[in-house]
Amino acid sequence: MAESNQQPTDNTGLTDFEEDTLAFFDAIYFEELASAAVSAPIQEDDNKKRLLRHIKGHVDARQKKLRETIRRRRQKLLQLVSHPTIIMTRDKFSFVLGVLLIMIIEFVLLVHPAQMGQLYTALLLPLMMARYIIYRADLYHYFMYDFCYYAQIMQLIQMHKYPVHSDDIRLAKAMFSIANGPLVLAVAMWRNSLVFHSLDKMTSIFIHILPALVMFSQRWQDHISKKKFPLFEDMDGTVVTALVDFWWNPFLYYVIWQTLYLIKTEIVSKKKLEYNTSIMTSLRWMLRKKTSASYKFLSRFGEHNQLPTFVCIQAAYTLATFLLCPLLWHSIWLHSIYISVIFMIALANGASYYFHVFAKQYVKEVGKLVVEEKNDNAANSSKSH
Repeated sequence: MAESNQQPTDNTGLTDFEEDTLAFFDAIYFEELASAAVSAPIQEDDNKKRLLRHIKGHVDARQKKLRETIRRRRQKLLQLVSHPTIIMTRDKFSFVLGVLLIMIIEFVLLVHPAQMGQLYTALLLPLMMARYIIYRADLYHYFMYDFCYYAQIMQLIQMHKYPVHSDDIRLAKAMFSIANGPLVLAVAMWRNSLVFHSLDKMTSIFIHILPALVMFSQRWQDHISKKKFPLFEDMDGTVVTALVDFWWNPFLYYVIWQTLYLIKTEIVSKKKLEYNTSIMTSLRWMLRKKTSASYKFLSRFGEHNQLPTFVCIQAAYTLATFLLCPLLWHSIWLHSIYISVIFMIALANGASYYFHVFAKQYVKEVGKLVVEEKNDNAANSSKSH
């Protein structure tokens, strides 16, 4: 490639914004170059070996410089936004916005359930964009290949192409199981919490709960509008058809995702992930501490079998979460209680976070910043005299 012969551009005279922009694109360029250098076959030719070593060394040095540049810019930005007044104002705004969104969702669900899909779409797109930007900066963006994000795409397709009241409701029933099975139960599994001032935590809540609310509104919108709430409806098929609709079909969609995920992480991006061990994946997250219960559990059959163990456990868990879904499909009461319990778990997790974690951290951090500001003001006053 012609670009491989180009030398780094001198940044002298650039503004902070221009330097940050150049650093961003340089980071992408050199990451690609590094992957190419690592994956290129090493031949016997000494010149090629020296060239590859030179490229790798050059890339490592340039990336180190870029990281330092980004670190300095990020430190300046953090100093700017770490003012106590800015922190409290931002958190107040986020808290109010989070509470308002909950109120809007409740209003639409109870008064205009047919519009729940439009609200979901309107919320999902900006939340996913914000999450990708934040996760990409922290090298967490491979989390967005996980099943819950794949399920969001399925939800959009089902909602707009194959709604519950269409002629073909196989995808709707499969999505019902996915939304009310592994997706919503992830709130309890991963201790998602309703922390209204946190964009990250509220995004996780929306990702895992909103699809279940969308499927609830699709399934029961006629009952809500007519105010008819039977305890249990007759099954619209046999036990075999129920297992196919709510167990087998959704699991096939899960298998498709798992296959695509393994192709991405173990084949397409294998060299990139091996080169940059800072990129976080779900498996790496579970194995990040050798003393953790998750590491010991996934290493039960040996460290070399951690990946297949993780895949099998995920598949078994997913299948187990589908078991209640046929009952939820046939009872609005059971479905309502089920989602309410999940919501209360998220609320309890949020309360625990606010009183046991956030309150102490918030008082400590804001108090520290206030003291630092007073000290700076005092120092400036003494200098002026």
